[in-house]
Amino acid sequence: MNERTPSETTEALHREIEQLRRAMKTRPAIDLARGALMASFRLSPQDAWTVLVTVSQHTNSKLHQVAEDVLGSINGEPLPQALQQQLAAALAPFRAKPPTPPHPADLPSGSPGADPDDALHPLPQPLDPCP
Repeated sequence: MNERTPSETTEALHREIEQLRRAMKTRPAIDLARGALMASFRLSPQDAWTVLVTVSQHTNSKLHQVAEDVLGSINGEPLPQALQQQLAAALAPFRAKPPTPPHPADLPSGSPGADPDDALHPLPQPLDPCP
């Protein structure tokens, strides 16, 4: 049997606490970047998460660093070239298929898109991550 000694258990608990603290510090930036991608590129929450994770993996960067760089770009800071390229590549599959608008009956009254006349006033196009 693999019984832990009290010191091993204590050490494991300390590691877990540190991991949770780190997650609590980095999660807000990740959530904000995810929301920015959702708003800018009309992505679902899952698709925005997939884009962030894909860019993180392909740039060999921590997810929170990718998120901070995306947020920095919103504030006018340039995206690193490698991040620009990977972001464009990760977004490409989502640009290939047009978003499916929700059926007006599925939207609450007063929501954008609930009125069929909203089709006459489309949302502005998202910005391209590559200059």
